Amino acid sequence: MNRVISFALVAFLGVSLSGCLVLTAGTAGVVGYQLGKNDQPVGDQIDDASITTAVKASLLTAPGVDSLRVHVTTVDGVVTLDGSLASEEMIESAVKAARDASGVGSVVSKLTLIPGD
Repeated sequence: MNRVISFALVAFLGVSLSGCLVLTAGTAGVVGYQLGKNDQPVGDQIDDASITTAVKASLLTAPGVDSLRVHVTTVDGVVTLDGSLASEEMIESAVKAARDASGVGSVVSKLTLIPGD
């Protein structure tokens, strides 16, 4: 009986951790690709990537913001928000959340209202 439980535990952990490995490898690939195609010094690119991550985390916790509809890019500390949201209030909340994130120099909003809403 202990062998069955041990095998099940090992199988569960293997499947669980394989997802982490794929996520980590995928993230490293994206960062490596971005570093290769950008003319900024690597240190600046890493700083911008950490600012982008902070802004995305801030958007996830911003009340009433559909964060999955907001695309975030950062160059030299300037954050640009692109996408379409359902209301002006949601756009204002997204911009505020971006401004409040760590390391942000300024925010450029290219957010628009969803057509027909």
